[in-house]
Amino acid sequence: MGINLLLRKEGLENIQKLNTLRVNQIASNLSNKLCNSFPELHLSQSDLFRQLSRLDMYVAQMQDTNSSAKYVYGNGSIYFNQNQNLNQMDIPIIHECIHYLQEAKDSKGKLIRLGLYDLNKQTGLALNEAAVQLIAVRTVNKQIDTVKYFGMSFISESPEFYPLECALLSQMTFFTGNEAMYFSTLYGIPMFEKTFKNMSDDDTYFDIEMDFDKLLETETDLAILSQKLQTTDTSIEKSKLLQLQIEAKKKSITKTCTKIQNKIIETCFKRKFMDASTFDDLRELETDLNSFQNLLIKPANYTFYDEFCEKILKDINFKKDQIIKYGKVIDIPKEYSNYLPIVVAPKKLSKIHEIINTLKEFILG
Repeated sequence: MGINLLLRKEGLENIQKLNTLRVNQIASNLSNKLCNSFPELHLSQSDLFRQLSRLDMYVAQMQDTNSSAKYVYGNGSIYFNQNQNLNQMDIPIIHECIHYLQEAKDSKGKLIRLGLYDLNKQTGLALNEAAVQLIAVRTVNKQIDTVKYFGMSFISESPEFYPLECALLSQMTFFTGNEAMYFSTLYGIPMFEKTFKNMSDDDTYFDIEMDFDKLLETETDLAILSQKLQTTDTSIEKSKLLQLQIEAKKKSITKTCTKIQNKIIETCFKRKFMDASTFDDLRELETDLNSFQNLLIKPANYTFYDEFCEKILKDINFKKDQIIKYGKVIDIPKEYSNYLPIVVAPKKLSKIHEIINTLKEFILG
């Protein structure tokens, strides 16, 4: 596809290239913001500036007038809305610049990865968008809001873009910590994936990754249907059909979102329960169960979390009783059988524990 055709397809017209001085100002501004916002990552401001200053930057008239910026992978360039004040690094601009920083190419120059998004496998697109958005939002320290989408209420760091995906990713980082997600998003290393698998299991990460993509795809379908209903002159029958399709998409979004959340809750807290072997561990687990409530996405009549907490708190008390009686845990409820090998056969699995601990040290520091 020719570059002019590519740009027209992206809705870009009347394009003008920014001069070197303006590019350097933007690169300096953004590199400083990223370094100051995430000191725990020990980012190099000079390296970030050098990388960003090599990015071809343009201003353009955009078909999507609400868009501040767009990064075009086809020619590795970023386009700013001609009406945008480039002295202010707003969230969409930071988001698109991070996409540029994420690029990983093979020896032939083919784009193969963007952070959490594996282009060869076509997996992780939605997870990556949420991760980039969280980094962009946290770069400007935006205020957290309580929002409501499709009958679901929750606290959101990003109410305007990817609100559900960002809220769900925050639930995942409750267990992994933020640094693993930041490093994997910026550098494309599997640190976040491996850390989350250690906090749950391999199948859970894969299922969540797939469901994230399904959620984003359904949201995109919903946006198209809603726009069609608003802008197309249709008959009453066609309007009713569109409304039915819209309601079906909304229900699908709620169902998928709830499925992801429940899987995170169940697998990660069960893992923490199985790893808890002292009173301090169990008290920490009780604190985490209480804290996690602040991250919940709550559809109407949502009861899963309360019911889960009621059950696992009974199991925590069961473990406490065993520690009091025997000085250690000698038995667990059968429903935790998937995690048994890690807990009840330490001698046989000591080598595996050694490997896991080495992996954790590599991943976390």
